[in-house]
Amino acid sequence: MADQMAFSSENSDFQKSYNVFSPTEYTSMLLGFLQENVDQVEGRSVCEIGTGNGVVAMQAALLGARNVTVSDIECSALEAVSASFSQLPQGTADLRCLNGPLWQPYDTSRFDLILANLPHFPTPALTLPGRLPSWSSGGDDGRNLLDPFLEGLPKHLTPEGVAVFTHNCFVGIEQTRKFLQGHGLSLDICRETIVHLSPLKVQALTHGADGYGNEVFTLGQHVFARVCLAVASWA
Repeated sequence: MADQMAFSSENSDFQKSYNVFSPTEYTSMLLGFLQENVDQVEGRSVCEIGTGNGVVAMQAALLGARNVTVSDIECSALEAVSASFSQLPQGTADLRCLNGPLWQPYDTSRFDLILANLPHFPTPALTLPGRLPSWSSGGDDGRNLLDPFLEGLPKHLTPEGVAVFTHNCFVGIEQTRKFLQGHGLSLDICRETIVHLSPLKVQALTHGADGYGNEVFTLGQHVFARVCLAVASWA
């Protein structure tokens, strides 16, 4: 059973193990959206599924979110977020931390803005330096977490709510679009970028670097992939 958790911002062992976990290009896309769409944040209820290092939630708080709820399956991540929020200016949005996978820690709560940068790399297992396995592997098709996340959106978005989430283009953008349309939601792509895949990631790809059409491509000895930031809202 997932639990709501309270954390101290005092010295914790997690800093020794997890301070190497750094934001990525995926994080930057979410930060860019928040900074360019303050009207979607200010005065709104915000939640972030799989908060990780918590910088996206912090950005939402600093931009005037009414309240911020974060969740993660790793207690160490929630400790880090709690510690970071304790350093924000007084009067910044209240923080609620929930421990558990995806929507399991949430009751019937609805939010104006739902944010997520979930593991959705297509591989059954992936271990990278400085990252826990739970932060990287999305299952064979990359959708082990993505699909349950999408399934929960209709239950947790307010009538005017918006969900913003990172999406590897090579794990089925149109599949995501069709699913959302079937539940009364529309999908827009608000930005795209290209990321470099490390040799470890390339080796772990379920179908190899050549199995994803032009969404994954090779230049010399380097492999790149197209990723995007998806926005779901009520149609």
